Amino acid sequence: MMRTIKYIKQPTEYLCGQACVAMLADVTIEEVVSVMQTDKGTGKKDIEKALSYYGISQAKTMIKADNSSVLPKVCILKVLLPGYSHWILYYDGNYYDPEFGLMEELYHKARIQSYLEIFVDEE
Repeated sequence: MMRTIKYIKQPTEYLCGQACVAMLADVTIEEVVSVMQTDKGTGKKDIEKALSYYGISQAKTMIKADNSSVLPKVCILKVLLPGYSHWILYYDGNYYDPEFGLMEELYHKARIQSYLEIFVDEE
């Protein structure tokens, strides 16, 4: 079983993507910022590149989804919140939301757009 995920809160409004990668890679947000070379908002390509850097296996493409979709065991969700897009790590039934905290249910204003499946080694 994959080790447990340590929740990391994003220190600024722009670091949700970096926080998701940091939680998966078990490193600091500062380290991910230096790998991604940005402390601003991130896109799918930034996240995929950083996951690859840390040797984290991922699906080749993002899957379109909505709030009723059945999610894989581990994925990074792209959600729409009022006024902005946001990244959330989903792991084994819990939402590791860098902005709103660790939750068993998705933040009520979040609308899932798509997800990037993360493949974990089952030990």
